[in-house]
Amino acid sequence: MINTKRLLLAFVAAVVVDSIYGFAVFGVALHDFHAQYQTLLKPEGELNMVRIFLTGAVNMALISLFYALFARNRAARFTTGLLFGVLLGLIAGWVPQASNKLLFRDYPFYMVWAPAIFFEMVVAGAVNGLIYRE
Repeated sequence: MINTKRLLLAFVAAVVVDSIYGFAVFGVALHDFHAQYQTLLKPEGELNMVRIFLTGAVNMALISLFYALFARNRAARFTTGLLFGVLLGLIAGWVPQASNKLLFRDYPFYMVWAPAIFFEMVVAGAVNGLIYRE
């Protein structure tokens, strides 16, 4: 049975940590990299931050739910969360970026976004692993 109280707590923690991670990595650390591709990316002034936050919250809700299902009948702990995060990071980070690299000519984001998204998913899995218990 899914522990809804722990699931909600894990979701809230994942949203907070993911928002901080997203700001630190995509907003600050990769700011100069993104500035090089103004023809491909929207200018900062055109970004809808509320929509970005809500999209991240929906992503974290699904990740928390999928983690609860993944950890079902297992020992839900930090290492389980890390394993889940690594698997999810490969699916959500490396695979789509590798596909984009194969499909689009001169795709500049692969070597930067793939590891950033991979570690974002690892962190999300670890947060869920630390908090969620059945």
